[in-house]
Amino acid sequence: MIRTANRIARLAMVGSVTLLTAMPGLAATASNPIQGWSAMKGTDTATLLRDVQTMPLSSQATEDQPYCASDAEIADTLEHDFNELPIDTANADGTHLWGSDQLGTWTLVATRGDETSCIIASGIGFDDQADTEAYYEVAGL
Repeated sequence: MIRTANRIARLAMVGSVTLLTAMPGLAATASNPIQGWSAMKGTDTATLLRDVQTMPLSSQATEDQPYCASDAEIADTLEHDFNELPIDTANADGTHLWGSDQLGTWTLVATRGDETSCIIASGIGFDDQADTEAYYEVAGL
């Protein structure tokens, strides 16, 4: 009986510590539910959108750059690793929004003319009920 009570107390303490460490992140998400960032530190998303057309595939890159690969590889990665699906595929700037209700993540992908794409921005706070323009605004497009 005492062992069971001790085990319950330890589990409650672990749960409390986990909740307390997550509180700052949860508070930040609640005040601004959609958050995002460029795929390349120090470069805004609009600049990336312009520059990805001439970047090599990531397997051939010699310096820091966004993840660029075949359209099929990008789709497989987003679907398998993040459970994201295409949300908005009709943007004039050649970008596609992917999102996951399950994980709450979103990704902006820029297509290129050679059946390849590059990830140019990503974030958290995805909700399929939100206006897709909100994700583009957060990304700076």
